[in-house]
Amino acid sequence: MSTQAEIDELFKQTLEGDYDDEDDEGGPWEAISELQAIASREVFDKAVQWCRNNKPAKRRRGVDILAQLGKTEDHPDVVFADETYDVVVGVLEDELDLEVIDSCLVALGHLGNPAAVPLILEQRGNSDPDVRFAVAFGLSCFADHPDAVRVLLQLMEDPDPDIRDWATFGLGVQGNADTPEIRKALIERLDDGNPDTREEAVAGLGKRKELRVLPDLIELLQQEEVSYGVVEAACNLLDLPEINEEWGADEYIEALSERYAKELERYS
Repeated sequence: MSTQAEIDELFKQTLEGDYDDEDDEGGPWEAISELQAIASREVFDKAVQWCRNNKPAKRRRGVDILAQLGKTEDHPDVVFADETYDVVVGVLEDELDLEVIDSCLVALGHLGNPAAVPLILEQRGNSDPDVRFAVAFGLSCFADHPDAVRVLLQLMEDPDPDIRDWATFGLGVQGNADTPEIRKALIERLDDGNPDTREEAVAGLGKRKELRVLPDLIELLQQEEVSYGVVEAACNLLDLPEINEEWGADEYIEALSERYAKELERYS
């Protein structure tokens, strides 16, 4: 069990170094992860105090810590989730600092309370691309919510490539909604200048077994490096329950070509 002094030291470390550097050993995000793993009432209470601090950097770190407090692969729920939701909403309500707003939107996504959707939507037209990216992330956690679908469709056409990428991933891969409008939007992203967005579109269309994706899917399977999402799209179209570890890209291409010869001729 961590002492209060150890917890205080970790909180101090969260303010050191580059905020965005998640790979820095001994850096701020490592300290945040350690605090989230401790997940005690003492950590929660101190994070709440920071959320109410007059310094934006502390407010942001307080929200960052609470966003995934106690959350692991084996324990997917945030501890003190209801209390945390109220705290984050309270911060967001009157917040003017863009970086704190960013963290609040991400936190609302992690918390998974659908009541957050209208609050996230309020920032959809923010001029700051980092905030709009946070909107895309937050909404992707509620990807089947009708209002989230509507705005993710809009964000799939955002000028910022990272926002388009995450919105396409959120709606196409995270979400299960399937309408002609969604398929049309995913098909349009097959021509996206950002290769990551194109791969997410292929994955989303494969998930929906949309055969118009076949030429792009085979083209991506022919690349030197093939992403997990592209292989998963092939599996979906081939009705394979899971990725065949013994197959390489060539085997997937051969199987798709045999099964969908007429469709490939039609859509190529």
